[in-house]
Parts: sequence; C-alpha cells; structure tokens
Amino acid sequence: MPSTLVISAFLATVTVTLYLRFRKSTKTSFPPGPAGLPVIGNTFQIPQTEQWLTFRKWGEEFGDVVHVSAFGRSIVILNSAKAINDLLEQRGTIYADRPVLPMAGEMIGYKYSIPLLAYGNRHRDSRKLLSNYLGPRKVEVLHDTLRQKTIDYLLNPLLTAPEDFRAHIRRTVAATVLYVSHGYTVSHTHDSLVELADTATDNFGEACAPGAFLVDLFPQLQHIPSWFPGAGFKKIAEKWRRTAVQLRDEPYEAVRQQIKEGTAKPSCAATLIEDHPNPSPEQESVYKWVAAGLYSAGADTTVSVISSFFLAMTLYPEVQKKAQIELETVVGNTCLPQNSDLPRLPYLAAVVKELLRWNPVAPIAIPHRAMADDVYRGYHIPKDSVVIANSWAVLHDPSLYPSPHEFSPERYLSSNVDSINPDPVPYAFGYGRRVCPGQHLAEASLFIAIATTLSIFNISPILDAKGIPIIPEARYTSSIISHPEEFKCLITTRSVTSDNLVQVSTSSI
Repeated sequence: MPSTLVISAFLATVTVTLYLRFRKSTKTSFPPGPAGLPVIGNTFQIPQTEQWLTFRKWGEEFGDVVHVSAFGRSIVILNSAKAINDLLEQRGTIYADRPVLPMAGEMIGYKYSIPLLAYGNRHRDSRKLLSNYLGPRKVEVLHDTLRQKTIDYLLNPLLTAPEDFRAHIRRTVAATVLYVSHGYTVSHTHDSLVELADTATDNFGEACAPGAFLVDLFPQLQHIPSWFPGAGFKKIAEKWRRTAVQLRDEPYEAVRQQIKEGTAKPSCAATLIEDHPNPSPEQESVYKWVAAGLYSAGADTTVSVISSFFLAMTLYPEVQKKAQIELETVVGNTCLPQNSDLPRLPYLAAVVKELLRWNPVAPIAIPHRAMADDVYRGYHIPKDSVVIANSWAVLHDPSLYPSPHEFSPERYLSSNVDSINPDPVPYAFGYGRRVCPGQHLAEASLFIAIATTLSIFNISPILDAKGIPIIPEARYTSSIISHPEEFKCLITTRSVTSDNLVQVSTSSI
C-alpha cells in the first residue's frame, strides 16, 4: 500500500508539472520551429546521433534561431555566428548558467566540475584558480614539459608500434595532463590512474548524452525506489559516482602526502595545497575538483583533435607535404620544433585551426541555461530555457567557410580572412562566461604534437593486397566529445635520420 501511494503521488506530480508547462508554453511567442505534439513537444524528433545535422536542417527551414520543446521545457537552438555572439557573448550574464543534468550533475556529482558548475561564486572562484595556473604566461613555462611528454609518449612509441597510434595519442595526453594537474608520471604500460581517468571521462560523456537517461527528462525519477522497475540507472549512477570521487580524491591526497615528504613535483594540485594550507571542507572540495577537472574537461578534447590530425593527413597528403616543407625551411632537420617556433610557421598554425573547424570536438557545445526571461528579435526566450549553440553549423556555414567539408588550411592565409574564413578558435572552446579555461594549454599541446609528428613521420593510407590505397571515411561519433571512428593509416619515418633525431631529443631531455 505505501509503495502504491508513492507511485501515485509521483505520477500525479509529473502530470501536473507537464500540464502547467504546456499551458504556459502555448501563451508565449517563441522563435519558430518544427511543430510538436501536445505535452511531449518535439522530444522524439530530436535524434540520438548527429543532432547537429538535424538542428542545421531546422535552421535552414525556420531560421538561425529555432525553438523546440521537450515535455514542456523550452530549448532554443542557435545555428549562426551572429545569434551565438548576440546571446552567449553580448548577453553573457543572462546565459552563463548550465541546465541541471540530473544524471551527470546531481546523481553522479559532476555538478561540482567546472563544465557543469552552476554560475555563481563557486564557478567564478574555480575558473579564477584554474586561470591563474593555466594562463598564457603559465603555459609558456610548461612548453618544455609538453615537448618532453610528446617525445616520450608519442614519437618514441610510434617508432616501434605505429599501428597503435590511437593508444599512443591517449597515453600522451594523459601523461601531459596528469603531470600538469598532479605532478604524476604515467607508466608506459599499465597505469591504474590513467585507466581510472579514462573510465571517468567515458562515464561523463555517456551521462551527458542527450536522451541517454530518462531521468534527465523527468528529474522526479531520482526519488523513486531503487527496486522500482526501470530504476537501473540509479545503480549505474552510484557506480559512476564512486569512480568520479576516486579520481577527485586519490591523486590529490597523494600530492598532499608528497608535500609532507618533500617529494612533490610542481603541479596545479601542489600549488592549491601549498597556497591554502587550512581550507574549509567546501574550499577543499573546490580545489580537488579544479585539479581533477583538468583531465575531465581537457584530455578527451585534445585526444579527439590529435586523432583528427592523423585522419586529415591520411586524406590530404598535399596538406601534409606543405606543412613538412615549411618545417624544414624554418626549423631544419637537425632538431625538433619547439612552441617558440609557432610564429614562424603560419601554415602549420593554419593546419591546427582547420583541425578545430573541420570536425569540431564539440559539434554542439555544452548547453547554456537562460537565467532570466529574455527577448531576442521580438521572440520570447523564457527563464530556464536550454540554449544550445550548434558550433558545427557555424563552422560548416558556406557563407563563412567556402567548401566547408574540405580540409583547407589555406583558407586562413588569404587577405580577407576577417569576413570570409574567420578564425574558428572562438567556436571551438566554448562561449561567453563558459569559455574553456584550459584553452591555452590545449593549443600548445596540439601544436607541439602536430609539429613534431610531421617532422619525423609520413602519414598515408594503408594498402590492400594489390597495393591500392584504402581511403578511410571521415566519420565521427555522436558523443558529447566527438571522435573519429576507427580507421587505419600507415605511419613511417621520413628518413633514417628521423629515428636518430627522436633518440637524440630523448636523451637530451
């Protein structure tokens, strides 16, 4: 009997909530969008995969600002650079918040991580702490570390096992980020912390995926008993929560112990612990999440871009050749490039930009939330609306980027780059007050990985039994961080001296 009352009360609450939302939505003038059904709205019109393509199609039909709804909740989709700039940048104070994600944020606990952190004092404090450690000047100090990790974990392994390039990419990024965040040195073989961090990253991506869990549509489901049919998500959330807490606490506590022993290496966590010796429990929670957030917020994106680089070089050999010629002209073939060489390598810089545009790591930026009612172009955007920036649509807008599906670094080297082919970086690292605080570290890591790889290796399609190249397709996953689907490529050293150059560079570190 008690369980029946609980279920009845829950269903009644859901019904009343949906009715009130629907009644309110019918009285306001929203931006145009596809027609939905009563109560459920457009819920089942939003696909599980490649949502950015559907959103762009709606934009072509209804305009660059599109309104849909899901069970009474307003969703506003921005499909143009102007709309994104007008709302998320110019009116950033209104759209600085994140929507509540019951599964990822509330049940697993990622509401305390910077990507999902509610806008307010804790968000500002967390960003300030991270910016103090990852600002442009601080990242310059890390350049030698980035180069060392790239040589050690990417170039050397590629010499002996090039077919495992994707594993080498992931380990290189892990080695870099975990050293910066916690002064941790990654093992070249099995490493439990890397496995833990990768598991947490995968969990985060799956938990944030639109429509993956019904509780995100019906937050009231958080309160149903675990034994209730369909409540298996609660066991998943508890398991993933333990992983998130373990990643937050274990490396941080290890650094604290190393500081006591006098063996701690410079890192974000060490700086936070030493600068704040007597924090309150709430302050220490902030510090732990800031340090852990370096991996959860930045590692997967960097892995995606470097993987895209190998795919792009496989598909566009002429781009690879031009970049290698520039490297030989500017740097020579007796040493590996350094981050300080970037200003003299405009074509290589353009390659990095094009990687960020061609297949963006976050085709749909993490949603924003309207913190107040707003009016845009005469249309009402109600408070608590979910606002989605379709970055993919902007970066593939033919009026901005002619032949948008082609990988063409040359587009950034023309004289009219401001009006046509604008810098894609502002659309790659988030918007307004939610821009990625690790942007400078990510850009520096990308440059050194790409420049050193092109100095040593040629990347080309594999050959079939008849010697005919097998050209891979540029297909990408639909997770919150989009990765190239599995593909093969042939990675060979450019010359005999290339092997020696890596060995000499390694021994000189």
